[in-house]
Amino acid sequence: DNMEVLMPTELAQSLETSDLIKLLPEEAPETESPKKDHYHIQFQSPFLEKLIALANAKAPLIRMNLKFDYIKTGGFERLVQEQFDWIKTKIRINGTGEMMTRYLILTCRYRAQSDELKEGLLEFCFNLDTGGMIENMIAPLYYIQKEYHTRKTTICSPAEIEKIQEQIQRQGPAMIENELADFVNSMNRRFKRDSASLEEYYQGLAEEMKAGLSRTRLSEKAVQERQEKLALIPDELKAKKEDLLNKYSIKINFEPVAAIAVSSPCIKILTEVLAGRRKSNVSIIYNPVTKLPDPLVCRSCGDSSYAVGYCDNMHINCPECLQKGCMVCNA
Repeated sequence: DNMEVLMPTELAQSLETSDLIKLLPEEAPETESPKKDHYHIQFQSPFLEKLIALANAKAPLIRMNLKFDYIKTGGFERLVQEQFDWIKTKIRINGTGEMMTRYLILTCRYRAQSDELKEGLLEFCFNLDTGGMIENMIAPLYYIQKEYHTRKTTICSPAEIEKIQEQIQRQGPAMIENELADFVNSMNRRFKRDSASLEEYYQGLAEEMKAGLSRTRLSEKAVQERQEKLALIPDELKAKKEDLLNKYSIKINFEPVAAIAVSSPCIKILTEVLAGRRKSNVSIIYNPVTKLPDPLVCRSCGDSSYAVGYCDNMHINCPECLQKGCMVCNA
């Protein structure tokens, strides 16, 4: 019916309790006064709220090494050809080798802010060595042998963190499009409703002012003033609509709330790319968790893609950036 907890002094001070406390799952009867160092942890109890606030004060980080009894060692040429769409290029596999690579899995809280607030969680996975965002890797991790460790090591460089933030802000909204569909539709409906009400109001106001000009005997100055006010109505309506648009526009923000740093063996595939008479070497990572090659990263926009081509100076680009022109060399 209860649990005794012996806490480190620092934790006890943070919770404003003694080192030894007793946790009770249910509210005490009204006839009993709460005993010292006895705390109830049912939903919305003050002590549970303190625990939650303390747990959320800092995003937790787990480090793990992956272990595999078997990793694919052949057949990569067919796999790479099938997985990638090579635009006006040919590839040739020159060799393979086993190595270690780093992944970072981030759980982020997203906030879609408009006239209302919509919140949720979204998970991202990145290969820190290539910068690529990896899909469909998180679920298979449950079935992989893991070794956890707590030694403090540097997970990401500041430059890697900045690139990850850019990718999340750029690609995150599209990933939660389905989750936000009802929210977006609701904001659109309310914008259209309020916009129609505004138009009806200002249209009625304009008609009333025009009717007043034709019916009443006004001085020339009064007529001029009313005509000036009448002329301002379209601008006022436009300004009010812009205010409405700002009110119902949706701004999406992502905040990391938990992270898993993963170190995994992989196969590095050494590939030569041929585009006409031009050649370039590119390394592709075979991911033993997804059992697929990781995507390549566009040098222009930074997005991950399995459809890639090369500019005249042999910079990797996604199809969209190939059409716009390589941003690295403008070729």
